[in-house]
Amino acid sequence: MALGLFSSNPNSGDPYAPPSPNDDDLNSILSQYRPLIQQFSLSSLLGYCSAVSAKRIGKTLAFIGGLAFVSLQALVHQGYISVDWKKIEQSVKEAVDTDDDGEFTEKDVQRYWERVKVFLTENIPDASGFGVGFMLGLKS
Repeated sequence: MALGLFSSNPNSGDPYAPPSPNDDDLNSILSQYRPLIQQFSLSSLLGYCSAVSAKRIGKTLAFIGGLAFVSLQALVHQGYISVDWKKIEQSVKEAVDTDDDGEFTEKDVQRYWERVKVFLTENIPDASGFGVGFMLGLKS
């Protein structure tokens, strides 16, 4: 253990610690992938930030929708109002159905996703970098 005190590796006392990276190795990796890193950096950062914002907005909208539903149900339960949920369901289906087949299907979701991608990547120099950042942001 005493030998670890004089080592240049701060984790040298830990037998499971990874070896400290060599600066030459890091520089060679960076120089090899520099074009890729430069290309993805801004677009990826924008994609990541957009996904984090989209997640937060989605959670907020889900909270508001749930709160509205619980509030309506409380009013229904107390006898103040009557809600025709079948009519509301039909109206929502008509509003979100993009291919007019009467159902909200995977095709509809794909069409909405395409619209979102076109909107978010318009005039972005590297849409693929944006997409990578967006997916990373959704997973975080």
